Amino acid sequence: MKLSIPFDDIKEAIELASSEHHYLIDKKNQCIVFISDYENDYEKKLEETDNDNFIAFQPRMPQDDINIMQSFAYGLRDFNLAQEFDRSLKGRKPFLNFKALLELHPELREQWLAHRDKEITDEAMDFLFEHDIELEDKSFMPVIEIREVKPGDVKLPDGWDTFGPVACLKCDNKKGIRTRYFELNTSPENMLIDKEIKKIMLERYGVENYGHIGGGERDILTISECPKCKSTDIFEDF
Repeated sequence: MKLSIPFDDIKEAIELASSEHHYLIDKKNQCIVFISDYENDYEKKLEETDNDNFIAFQPRMPQDDINIMQSFAYGLRDFNLAQEFDRSLKGRKPFLNFKALLELHPELREQWLAHRDKEITDEAMDFLFEHDIELEDKSFMPVIEIREVKPGDVKLPDGWDTFGPVACLKCDNKKGIRTRYFELNTSPENMLIDKEIKKIMLERYGVENYGHIGGGERDILTISECPKCKSTDIFEDF
């Protein structure tokens, strides 16, 4: 379904929905409805929206935000600092501990805010995918660029240089298996971007199934084909 709701409104609902604060998409009126448990007639309003004309946002749980804080910690380049942030989340009062530690490292504040915004963005895009929603304003979507690169020009992450096709799982052929490489300008970090990547790969290159290698300068998609039976069901290893 196509809706004219701004993407930022979707993000806000994802972030603020709780067991007491209910956010729903009104498909007919193309807007987001907010219902608070502190309203006198909130039960009646919730009952009126309990139908197919509305899509409810799931209440945000504390663990959802803890997961974002953990992923931030795991992404820090300073290993000791990453461990310190990780430990702050495993004891009592993880939110207060994380906030206090962040105040001790003000140089990380902008990095943290950017990380959290990106994670909420990914959640919002997953929500759109799961409910088959297409927004009229697609300016929130990154421009996805995919280009095929020669095997000798591909830049794989450290440790992946020896990774490649071993044998065809259909005919057991081990000779002449060719691998094609495709370079991405963005990572498939949510289901909506992954959907667009699959669409581009199929329409532009005729490729439906492929592998994904991340962790390098660019994300790489791979597809190997058996020259004997033309199967792409290939066992790959280091």
